[in-house]
Amino acid sequence: MDTRPGSMAEDPESGMLMIPANAPEFSFGVALRAEGADAYRAFVRGSLSEGWEKEIFVAAVAGRSEKQPVLPLVVQLVPRPDNDYNPNAISVAAPSSLDGTDHERHLGYMYDRNLVSLGGPLRGLAAVSDRPVGCHALVEIREVDERQDDWEEEYGDCLLVQGGRRKYAVDSLRLRLPWWEDLQAMTVAYARKARPDLIMPFIGHWTSYSEGARDELLGRTDQKEFPVTLRAENGTLLACYEDLELSVLVPSCRDFFDRTLRRVQELGGTATARAEEHQGALKVFVEDSTPSGEQ
Repeated sequence: MDTRPGSMAEDPESGMLMIPANAPEFSFGVALRAEGADAYRAFVRGSLSEGWEKEIFVAAVAGRSEKQPVLPLVVQLVPRPDNDYNPNAISVAAPSSLDGTDHERHLGYMYDRNLVSLGGPLRGLAAVSDRPVGCHALVEIREVDERQDDWEEEYGDCLLVQGGRRKYAVDSLRLRLPWWEDLQAMTVAYARKARPDLIMPFIGHWTSYSEGARDELLGRTDQKEFPVTLRAENGTLLACYEDLELSVLVPSCRDFFDRTLRRVQELGGTATARAEEHQGALKVFVEDSTPSGEQ
């Protein structure tokens, strides 16, 4: 499987759109919870073909004082708006090529600290891709020394697997996702082909409603998040819900939306974006809010 930077493509084996892998030392952990424990064990066990131990390699990983033996695998990333704790949560699941629904193959969740920068591109990629989205992962393992008197007690809660003449204990799962700026660039490049009219929802900025727009909006939809049409007219950028003008984004005293205005103009005057209503204010999500004078 191709893991070179920028080589986002379908993996024939899993049928997923695979995100290129970052170096192992920049991998990060997954929140494995009790509800996914059985699925995690079954996933790892089912991934071990004859001679699997030959794929083990030793890598430096963040938070570990010594290099760790790891086993490379692939997983699926599934947005979970049904999550009561965080509707922006992203589930880590066994690959879609295996039996069961996305929920049944659930292994754990990405930590919120990683979602801050990576969540937007991942959710956007899942929205525009006609394939499940996958990424490269590492399973941390430990070689079991059965000569120790207390080895059964030490590894009692771990999945133990046999590899050749050695026994291994299966530990945590780590994701090899690219740096956020690389992931955003790859997601935009992919989306430009799949949905050229779509502004990817990476960064949200608050804006004031046009007079009377909020009351009219609440009469049309009870959704907290919804699509909006961005219209570029005579140097002005408008955010609209159907035929309802919600907000004037440009011109204003803030330049968060200047780059978006240029992109909408390039598209012929209209584009689709995502917005959120919260306690009387409107948040519009864009790809790049860097002021026009900066790179």
